[in-house]
Amino acid sequence: MPKDDDTDNLKHSAIPREVAVEDLSPEKIKSITQTVFVTSESNQPADLLFIFGTSTIDNEILESVARDYQKGRFPKVTVTGLSGRLYSETGKPVAHIMRDELMARGVPSEVILVQDRSTNTLEDVAFSLDVLEKHDISPKSIAFLCKAHHSGRCLRTLRKFFPSQILSPVTYLAEYDGVKVSKADWYQHEVSRGRVYGEYLRIIEYSKRGDIAHL
Repeated sequence: MPKDDDTDNLKHSAIPREVAVEDLSPEKIKSITQTVFVTSESNQPADLLFIFGTSTIDNEILESVARDYQKGRFPKVTVTGLSGRLYSETGKPVAHIMRDELMARGVPSEVILVQDRSTNTLEDVAFSLDVLEKHDISPKSIAFLCKAHHSGRCLRTLRKFFPSQILSPVTYLAEYDGVKVSKADWYQHEVSRGRVYGEYLRIIEYSKRGDIAHL
């Protein structure tokens, strides 16, 4: 469960979470799709599964993570995040909630690394470096779990800090107002157009600023 856009610290960007979008040409739709969405590689093994902070907990996704661990797909899991909707509702860091939910599904506590200080996507990765170093973990391959329309920014953020590692996205479809944000048809619905175009603008802005890698 990747970083939910609503949990990003707004001081880092004035770009709304959902942007009003006028008609887009087929060429523009193709360019945005290629920038925002990264193809999922759900069966790719990795040294580490990196889970970005989130404002919601999806039971199906958690169960999928637990099954992948049991199958030996990855030996370690990093959960990240402090604030967000869950933190506001429970007073518990998002990373702690995810850790507890994974443990309840059979993932041992000793394989779960917890980074509970971050408030946005960039911090999710940056603050996790100390946690990995503390546990003497230098992964050569990282699978990362995120919403499909957040995958392009998550990939670029990880790439900034892990320039040579193999990065494998594992994505799922977010849903807003009953609309799932899919690579195939995001441009056909107002709410998904707004979410995807907002991600596109953030990727462009953050790339210029040097907060994420250029791909």
